[in-house]
Amino acid sequence: MPRRSRRASSVAAAAKISDTANDDNDSALLENTSSPEKPGVLKGTEKAAGAAAAEKATKKKTSPKKKKASPKKKTTTKKVKATAATSDDDDTPEPKTKKKAATKKRKTKSAASDDESSTAKKKKKAAPKKSKTKSASSSDDESLPTVKKTKSPTKKKKAADHQRWTERTPLTRHWDPEQAMASTGSYTFTVISWNVAGLRAFVKKQPDALMDLANKYGADVICLQETKLQEGHLDDKKLKLREYFEEKLEGFDSHWSYSLEKKGYSGTAMFIKKRQGVAKNGDGKKKQAKLGTFFGSLKGGEDKKNSSAKDTVSISALQLEPVNVDTELGLPAHDGEGRAITAEFPLFYLTNLYVPNSGQKLDRLGYRTKQWDADLLKKMQQLEKDGNKPVIWLGDLNVAHNEKDTWNEGAKHLAKSAGTTVEERASFEKQLSAGYTDAFRHLHPEGRGHYSYWSQRAGNREPNKGLRLDYFICSNELMEDVDGKKACVRDSYIVPDQLGSDHCPIVLEIEIKK
Repeated sequence: MPRRSRRASSVAAAAKISDTANDDNDSALLENTSSPEKPGVLKGTEKAAGAAAAEKATKKKTSPKKKKASPKKKTTTKKVKATAATSDDDDTPEPKTKKKAATKKRKTKSAASDDESSTAKKKKKAAPKKSKTKSASSSDDESLPTVKKTKSPTKKKKAADHQRWTERTPLTRHWDPEQAMASTGSYTFTVISWNVAGLRAFVKKQPDALMDLANKYGADVICLQETKLQEGHLDDKKLKLREYFEEKLEGFDSHWSYSLEKKGYSGTAMFIKKRQGVAKNGDGKKKQAKLGTFFGSLKGGEDKKNSSAKDTVSISALQLEPVNVDTELGLPAHDGEGRAITAEFPLFYLTNLYVPNSGQKLDRLGYRTKQWDADLLKKMQQLEKDGNKPVIWLGDLNVAHNEKDTWNEGAKHLAKSAGTTVEERASFEKQLSAGYTDAFRHLHPEGRGHYSYWSQRAGNREPNKGLRLDYFICSNELMEDVDGKKACVRDSYIVPDQLGSDHCPIVLEIEIKK
């Protein structure tokens, strides 16, 4: 407690004592009023004695309180608050104001100190959060290589993104065989090509497919690749393949090329429509007859409109009958695998090919591009020169020429995959630039999504994720409608709905003018 307040309380106590003493004195004076002797002296003496007694009492009471004040100075904030509360009952205004101000200051300081302590506590509590954040960031920094590894493939895919073309654009048919025959009397010579990926399995899965194709499109020639047959298979009593073809394609003559170097490998076949009305004169020469007598009947009922239309017009049979059929290229370096059959017709050469695949590891890439492709081009040029007629080579050529012939052009693996390497494409382009034309692309330059091969293992046929590996390559002069030329390519298209193999058939239509 402050010194003034203590003194004030002691003074108040002394005043009470003095008032008591004065009352006693007053009573004593009242008792002695009967005595006349010196009343004023008695009053002063009594008053002095009372004052002296009051001072003694005051000194006695104040002196011990002073000794007790020293420990009160050392009291804590709580004791100060209690003292301040008791001091509010004092009647002296000045000490009360100072005490309240001091108390407020102390409260403010204590509140500030409490705020500081609470802030410090909060900071201490927040410190672990910061450390957690730092540890998290540090852990993130430590895991950055892992994050980069997980994100890097996405970035690479975006950087090396490729096309995904699976939609088939509509194609315009350029030729109507029936209308052409009715209007000009010309004949449409139809060639079908199909890689059957093993003929023994094919005829079991699709026993009527070849017959149906011949009827639907009025086929004059059917070329097959990858038959995987040896010579003995045709006459095998268990397989009964010869009986099969005699029954299903009895109106066709068959020609076969087998792999001699490896069993169950490669192989090609060509079926050419018989011209039954062709007769020979006494000198052995062929005699012209009407077209309606040329075609043998096909199993499966009446012929479709294309084949039936061909029976209504007269044309020289000599233009449709093959002059010669050769089951080898005549190139010893390539003839052991049964990859080629060439039929010479009066107006052109027709060569059915199964071009070597470069292999999964591209181990035959050099052979394919530097030997086979180069020798094939020389062979075709030699045929043109010697026969003085255009050539057509066709079949599974095992190359996707450009971005329109692949669904995923730009994919990284294409550059290292057989059929889409830079070398194979460049070699194919070299062949075309030597005076030959890709018939389908020439007639349908903007056609997209028209593929002839789909990976069965990957299930790519239904979503149309394919490649165009099958072609008709024609001498440039066959693509031109020039007066005096008897043969002209009119249309080429793909039949993707025909099942039976991982490839589908392709069709070529050639006008034979009357």
